[in-house]
Amino acid sequence: MQIFLKFLLLYFIILTFKLYSQAFYNLNITQLHDTVKITYDIIGGRDYDVYKIDVELSNDAGRTFALQPKKAKGDFGYGIDKGMGKFIIWEPLTENVELKGENYVFKLNGSILGTSRDINFVPIKGGSFTMGDNFAEGPTDEKELHDVNLDDFEISNFEVTNDKYAKFLNDYKSDRVRSGEFSGEVMIRERETGLKFIQQNWQPQAGYEYYPVIGVTWYGANEFCKYYGYRLPTEAEWEYAARECGKTIRFGNGRNVADPREINFNGSKTSADSFSVHGEYKARTTPIGQFAPNSLQMFDVSGNVWEWCQDWYTSNYYFHSKQDNPTGPWVGTYKVIRGGSWYTDAKSVRVTERSFFAPYKENGDIGFRVVRSAEN
Repeated sequence: MQIFLKFLLLYFIILTFKLYSQAFYNLNITQLHDTVKITYDIIGGRDYDVYKIDVELSNDAGRTFALQPKKAKGDFGYGIDKGMGKFIIWEPLTENVELKGENYVFKLNGSILGTSRDINFVPIKGGSFTMGDNFAEGPTDEKELHDVNLDDFEISNFEVTNDKYAKFLNDYKSDRVRSGEFSGEVMIRERETGLKFIQQNWQPQAGYEYYPVIGVTWYGANEFCKYYGYRLPTEAEWEYAARECGKTIRFGNGRNVADPREINFNGSKTSADSFSVHGEYKARTTPIGQFAPNSLQMFDVSGNVWEWCQDWYTSNYYFHSKQDNPTGPWVGTYKVIRGGSWYTDAKSVRVTERSFFAPYKENGDIGFRVVRSAEN
């Protein structure tokens, strides 16, 4: 089969609040038998930018782009760094596409992940689901299966970044809660891979601007939400979204096996479980968007950092949780955290895993994402 290809149209779309002069260079497309190979370089910008790269295909000389290859390999998809010698390999016949003729046009798209100053939200359609350990493999506090009904809500697709939290602190003019029930509580502490207070401003450490914020207490996460008109997710909302609207899945990327190439967790041999594979232990946070999202376009639901929830924690709450929009116990000592982190093993990044932390404390593997009511 002879394949005639034209590489007529090349786009680099930068989805961020300002341009940083990224560009594709040395673009080339070749065909060998039934395989298409695209090579390119990403030059310019900042070393810590992370990209999503995809390809679209037109069969009408570029008037419309109706096909997007799904099974391409190489420097394709989420978590692509800038650099030289990038490549994409695609075998069209594996997707029942036969390229014949001279009207095919490939379009290469790139976007910087998570750098918008705006919070991007995913709409979550409410519904009913059975909350708790559907796989019967967790500790006692998650084993009591119970039905929950939730209203519609929206949840941020990324964890809040160092960059966004620094802007909040500098606008807020304090690193302690200024008023209300939690007045005076510490919101943030300095971290080498997080924020530092330099020349009367909070600043992300260089290269960590678009990593999830760490060193943030529950009070700090809660006050961020209040300042912008958001709130922290309830434990039930978090699990419902993490399970792609209540599906029976083990991990927040929609899979049932944890792979360190797909989730930032401790995938070293000593922490392996029957539902994980061995791999690199990064031993730190990674930039948001480093790994592919789940089907709702939520990133790092499992792993990277634990996420603060609104609820107080008690180990027996599932035995007396209300069914409609549960919000946890009225009082408590600890707040719920969910999702596991770069530090934890596969068992702790399961979507039903429950853990807790004192609201006045912070850690190098705890951050948060935000929610808002669907009518906003």
